[in-house]
Formats: sequence, structure tokens, C-alpha cells
Amino acid sequence: MSLNSAVRYEAFDESVKALRQDALKDSFFANGDGPWTVIYDEWSIKGRANGGQFIALSQLNMRERVMRDVGWDIRKGEGIPGFVDDGTEVSYLKSGSLPEFEPLVVVQNFFGVVPDRLNISEDFRFLMRLWPDPKSRNYYEIQESGDKELAIRISGEKIEVRTRLLKRYLAARQLDAVLYIDSNVGIDYDGDLADLADFEEEAFSFESLTCFSRDVRRDRSQSGRIWTRLLAKRILKAPPREKCGMWPWDEIELGEYPEFIIGENEFAEAVSWTCSPESLRNYYGKNPDAPHYYTPVYFKPEVLKRYYEDDGCEVRDGYLSCGNQWGVSIDNGCLSYVSVSLGDIGRDIPQSHWNHWKAYNIAPIGDMSEEAIRCSFFNQSVKSRNPEHIFKRVYATLQEEWEKGWGWRLHRKAEGLDAGVLARLHIPVNESEAEFRAQSLNLALVLVDLLNEKRLIQGMDKVDNEKGIDKLSRFLESNKYEYVERDISLLRKVQLMRSRFAAHSSGTKGRVCLEEELGDRSYREYFIDVIDQTTQMLLDLKRFAASHASASGS
Repeated sequence: MSLNSAVRYEAFDESVKALRQDALKDSFFANGDGPWTVIYDEWSIKGRANGGQFIALSQLNMRERVMRDVGWDIRKGEGIPGFVDDGTEVSYLKSGSLPEFEPLVVVQNFFGVVPDRLNISEDFRFLMRLWPDPKSRNYYEIQESGDKELAIRISGEKIEVRTRLLKRYLAARQLDAVLYIDSNVGIDYDGDLADLADFEEEAFSFESLTCFSRDVRRDRSQSGRIWTRLLAKRILKAPPREKCGMWPWDEIELGEYPEFIIGENEFAEAVSWTCSPESLRNYYGKNPDAPHYYTPVYFKPEVLKRYYEDDGCEVRDGYLSCGNQWGVSIDNGCLSYVSVSLGDIGRDIPQSHWNHWKAYNIAPIGDMSEEAIRCSFFNQSVKSRNPEHIFKRVYATLQEEWEKGWGWRLHRKAEGLDAGVLARLHIPVNESEAEFRAQSLNLALVLVDLLNEKRLIQGMDKVDNEKGIDKLSRFLESNKYEYVERDISLLRKVQLMRSRFAAHSSGTKGRVCLEEELGDRSYREYFIDVIDQTTQMLLDLKRFAASHASASGS
């Protein structure tokens, strides 16, 4: 055989393999087993291949009918409401396939005037709390924990759903999912179709709930071209309803509650106990031999890092919350640890977050803060002495006093990507350079970048290339503020922390400067010192604003 003949034979052999569509068939029958399930797809390569995949939800009693043949039980256009005339009356019809079948993807056809639209079933979106991201077109599940998880991803004409989410929906609705594929592949072939008779195949398996057929035909418009058509179905059975993870089937079993370290025994070994509220002692004699519901459980400060970084969550004095989804009382008044009542962990913190908290659980290394004790046991409202909390309180009241005195805020409200910067600002939760960098950036954003520069120089001469701190300096000097030099010097240090320490700390110059500034202090100690100094600055500016307001009679 010549080289050219061998090449032609190999190319033909590859074409024949493509004609069989075995790889596509195997891939289709595995659809629904992995983390993502294809629920819609379309493809077309002119003269070579075209096809699509689809999904329908069906009643459980329809399995035998579905498996009767390989034809689709529902058209892609199903799901659009309309009217039906039975000869005696006209009635409204939500979908022609209901109640036996319903589409998960509704194709809205606009007849070529504007692009067609693919819509995800409204019931699916609402029940599973799916939020459409307008930028990516993807859908995210907003979980009860407040976490946002990618649920549906869309790429071109292809739509995939998280299999776990789909099966939870099937369990909740007690519906099967029927997966369909219709694929056509064509090649040039002028031989006898009888030679390809073994391509014709049909198979049904009620055990695996799959079926397929493949046939060969000659192209009517091109006699030298043949096509194979693959039709296949697969049923994904509805899991038991108890597996849906929704109320009223979402009750946590006693054995599912984890244990947390609550102390140490005489041998300095950790003592742990379940966080199940039902297994704890209370003030009315319940479970007398168990630890009390309000037994404090201690954690490293890093436990709060994920919540500081999540714009949907808020860490404030004595409380952690995620939107309106959940919240838990915490004792974050101490800088060395965070504590939460054992019973509150089981009752108020979402189950999906328990492992996160367990990872930072430590044996008790101190007492509850005085503020937490007075608040929890004596119902007294006491403000935290944590430097972070003091800073944020004073920062907020300064803006109020400044607006009373001058009619505008000293610092603009953060917007866009910086909207949550004040909430994200915190004492570094550990001694890592990354954490120190991040909080140095946040502090500079809050104190320097948000300065209300336009208002500060209103009515004053313009100075070319004047920066925000310089504008504040001129404003304070013109209004005879007592601590101009001290506070401007401090703000320049904050700016330096951001521009040299945080943004360029890998450089030799920045590293030397940082080490000189730190001295023998750790990152946390240094940052706390800066926070204390800036808090004093804010307090003095607040008094200054109040004095101005009083003098001007506002």
C-alpha cells in the first residue's frame, strides 16, 4: 500500500468512527453522573454534523411510556402558554405537555425578529433560590447559609446544571428527569449502504433506564454523502423526597451535630461536647449532667476572616450575620480569641459552616469579655472596648457631627467596589503579611481615599496637583484646628502603609522601611497602635466639628 493510500485509508477509518458516534453515545449515557449535567445544547457544523440535547421532567408513572421508544416525548418549544379550542369552548393552556411532562428549559421563539431566548423553569428558579447574574448569564444558588454557589453555567448554546441541585429538585417534586439527544453526523461515501448494515442498531434497557437507536441514510441532495442519526434517552430517577434537603425534610439528626472543645481535663486533654441544643442543660433542669447551653466555645480570630471578606456578611460588635438569612451572637471583644455559646453554634450557625468553625476551635485560653458577660447575663447594653469597634463607632459619629457642622460629610460614602470597605476593615486576625497588607489598604481607603476633597477646598484657591491629605491640611489650618500637624502626619503614615508597605512590600526599600517602622512590634501590635492613634484623631475631629456647629448655631 502506498503512503497516499495509507493516509486516505486512515482518514476514512476516522470518518467511519465518527459515523458510529460511539464516543458521543457513551458521553451522553454518563450525563447526570458527574458534578454537572447538560440540560440543553445545540451544535451545527455545515455539511458535517448537527444536533442537540434537551431535558424534560416527567411523572414517575411515565417511565414505561418513556422507555417505549427513542423518540422525544416533548418538543423544545413546550412550556409556552396559549389557548386551545376543543370545538365547544376556548380555554387557556399553560403547556401542551402538562401534566405528564414539563420542560426545565423553555425556548422562547421570536421568529427571527430578535434572538430566541432560553429560559430556566420558573418553578426551578424559585424553589431552589437561583439568582441570575446579569453579566455572566449564569445562575447562583443562594443557600440558607448565605453562601452563593454556581448552580447553572451557560456557555453559548450549552446549559449545564449542578447535578446535586437537579437531583434535590427531582426529590422535592418527585419527578424523573428525562435526558434526550438527537445527533447527526455526515461523511463522504459513495459505497454501498449495505456494507454499513452493522451501523443500524437499537437497544433498550429498563434496568439502566436507557435506550438508543442509530440508523444510516443517504443524503437526498448529495448522493455521495451519508449520515447517521443517533437518538437516545436516559432517565434520572427521582431520589426519595427526604433527600431534597428542604423543609420539612431538613431536620438535623442528633448524630449529625459535631462536638466542639469546651475545656480540658486534669491531664490537659481536650474535652468536647455536642452542640445539639437538645442535648444541653438549661436553666429549667433539662439534661442536668450535660454542659450548659451557654457554655462558651473558643476560636482563633481567623474564624471570622471569611465573613469579613464576604460582602453578604457583617461582623459587628457582638454579632455575626449574613443578610437576613442567619445571625449568631459572638463575643469578639477580645483580640486573642472569639467565643460563641455551645448551643448557639448548633441553633444559629448553618450546618454547612460547622466544619469551618471546628477548624479554628481551641481550648479556652481566657474569660469571656466583660461586655459579653454584662450583655448576655445582666441584659446590659455595653459597648465593646475592642479597638476595631471603637474606631468604627467613632468614624460613624464623626460623619454625623461633621455634617451638622459643615453640611457635608468629611468622608464620602463608599460606593461600587469599595462599598463594603469599612465593614471589611478589621484588626489583622493573624500575623501574616498578607493580612497586614489587606488591612493597611482598607485603612487607607477609609481614611484617605474617601476624603470629601471637593468640599474641603470649596471657596478656597485651587492648587495644582494637590492631593487629598494636603487639601484637608489647608482646610483644617484655615479653620484653626488644634492638631493639624499631628493628624496630617498620621494620615501620611497611613498612606505610607498602603503605598510602600502594602502595595510594594516585596521591594527592598519598602521592606527596610517597614522593618524600621515596626521596630520590635508584630504586625498586629503595630496595626492596633495605628488604629488607636487614628481613633484619637477621629475623636478630636468630632469635637472640632461639634464646636463649629455650636459656634455657628447649627
